Amino acid sequence: MKFQTFDNRDKMYKRVALVNLTELKDMPQMKIGCGKFCGLPFDCLMTDVMSGCLASNKVCYGNCTAAEFWKKKGYDFGKRVLNKFDKEFFIKCVKNLPNGQLWLRQGWISDCSFSQESWKLIAEISSLLNSFKIRLLIITKIHYTPKKSTLVELAKNNVEIRVSLSALDTEKEYKNRLKFLNMYRDLGGLSIPYIMSSKYKNEELNKNQLVLVNYVIENDFIAGEHPLRFDKGNEIIKDLEECGFSHTKFPNQYWFGRLFYNIPNFILPPPTHLKENYFLPTCYFSHLDMEHKIVGLDGNLPTFEQLSKDSTQKTEGLMKHAEYVIQKY
Repeated sequence: MKFQTFDNRDKMYKRVALVNLTELKDMPQMKIGCGKFCGLPFDCLMTDVMSGCLASNKVCYGNCTAAEFWKKKGYDFGKRVLNKFDKEFFIKCVKNLPNGQLWLRQGWISDCSFSQESWKLIAEISSLLNSFKIRLLIITKIHYTPKKSTLVELAKNNVEIRVSLSALDTEKEYKNRLKFLNMYRDLGGLSIPYIMSSKYKNEELNKNQLVLVNYVIENDFIAGEHPLRFDKGNEIIKDLEECGFSHTKFPNQYWFGRLFYNIPNFILPPPTHLKENYFLPTCYFSHLDMEHKIVGLDGNLPTFEQLSKDSTQKTEGLMKHAEYVIQKY
């Protein structure tokens, strides 16, 4: 079965508000820190190395709350800048993390993969964190593939890289992201497919999603699932099943909860359901045994079955969406 580019991708972007981009400023350059000490809402977060992400008319699935936040502040989310890394300041932030915070998330409201320079900076930061026995967990769509030397450095520092994949990707994106997953894993890296799922009545999209799930199983990956949420005004809604629900925290958004909860490979929850001591020892599903146990998992998002019984299902991680902030030091 072949993965195919969805015929009408513009459906995803119809709800993005039109703005006069010439009136918006470049994104502000922030100092890279981590934890509540530097003004972030959670100790498991670090400042994204890039400030800004995709352009307003191409945000992920037409549904980016971060893009809306920055637009209201007068900034163009698509005018990215590389944030400033002050090593002494960053170390001060690390030393102010709570004891036992063993991982940090990179890729909260942006993506580190927009340039070789940003990838190189991430590798440098991962080495520093490794000296404090702290791992990075990166969530990315692999806009640019880093050099092999950068990947080797990331793998050496036990960086977990979750690559977002969905039935709505283009065929080119799909191939590039799978190529990255295999390349990083072959170099010893913790390489994780992160499937953005939904229930589609569009047969083309259904087939694409099945390709992704089968690839995870057949290639012995440990994987995570994150159910997509779509603004109810997006035209893409017409290509989804009609048995979905309003999201408990974002009632204007439509979703289905987790779909792959009966597939053992999909064991990893979103970062909001990870404890401070989270530790992933391998990215091969067949290697999970008594000696290779994942610690620090803390529940997961509700399943479609659970939401069908009670669409107002709440979990601590479901509600753990922090307000965006402009960091000030």
